Amino acid sequence: MSDSFHKHPIIFYNVENLFDTIDDVSLQGNEEFTPEGTKLWSEERYQEKLHKLAEALVLVNGSTPLAFGMAEIENRKVVEDLIKTGPLAQRNYKIVHFDSEDRRGMDCAFVYDAGFIFSEIDTRHIIHVEDEPYFRTRDIIYLKARIQNQFIVHFFVNHWPSRREGISESESRRKAAATTLRREIDKILNTEKNANILVMGDFNDTPDNYSIRNILRALGQHEQQKGDLINLLVEEHKKGEGTTVHMREWDVFDQLIVSQGLLQGQSGLKIKENNAFIARNKKLVFTFPDGGQKPSATYGGDTYHGGYSDHLPVYLNLIPK
Repeated sequence: MSDSFHKHPIIFYNVENLFDTIDDVSLQGNEEFTPEGTKLWSEERYQEKLHKLAEALVLVNGSTPLAFGMAEIENRKVVEDLIKTGPLAQRNYKIVHFDSEDRRGMDCAFVYDAGFIFSEIDTRHIIHVEDEPYFRTRDIIYLKARIQNQFIVHFFVNHWPSRREGISESESRRKAAATTLRREIDKILNTEKNANILVMGDFNDTPDNYSIRNILRALGQHEQQKGDLINLLVEEHKKGEGTTVHMREWDVFDQLIVSQGLLQGQSGLKIKENNAFIARNKKLVFTFPDGGQKPSATYGGDTYHGGYSDHLPVYLNLIPK
């Protein structure tokens, strides 16, 4: 391609209930996202959502992404529809997706641009709440890929169990997810100590929660020790910034976490500016009359607002060392 891969960001985006309009009877709650459902989810609204998400992915830093991970997608078809929409259709995007056991059909996906000689080596999905056999949740997607035929990167896409049942009631499930993810990362580091590892997701925990700091061992850039990961959005959290809002308070639930090898460029790739960012474009944010803000969401309950998502995207750029 004529442009360099490092000009295009890698993004994670919780896209807020990207459902098609068809009622999948195998799922619970799926019927609300149909024309007859409580959300009156029509084909027109679905198409509007696709165009808003395609727009948002370009608004992140003004170019189409090199790759992006997503949470809250219903199935592979909605991702296929998205990558045919607007400026995304210009790229040769490929999809990594697995049907998870989440009862609502909420899956993760990873999309990458094969036009940048971005090729798969290995993909699989990881089940993580092992001690609750009757609990169903989203899987972790793993992709080992090669960029420009020389740089190997290990990607993990996450959407950890929500706080809907309360923080304390659901915390053990996020700890289980963190334990499983850390185990998978250690397997890589044990054989490839300088591996390029990029972990992304909606963790439903902030950077200072136990699951992130103590189990995953993802710390700030100036506090990590050997074997620790680096959470590139720790400083944003400390400043009171966020990716989503609950009770008018911002939280950094969506995070980008990397290995020391990737941050330090030990395997030929590094992070541009040694940092990741929250895409707080004014179009993606709704401002209340009193000046308070939140992400411009598609819905508030069953009320249609026609926004983008109830989360903001997070992103970084990879560059050759």
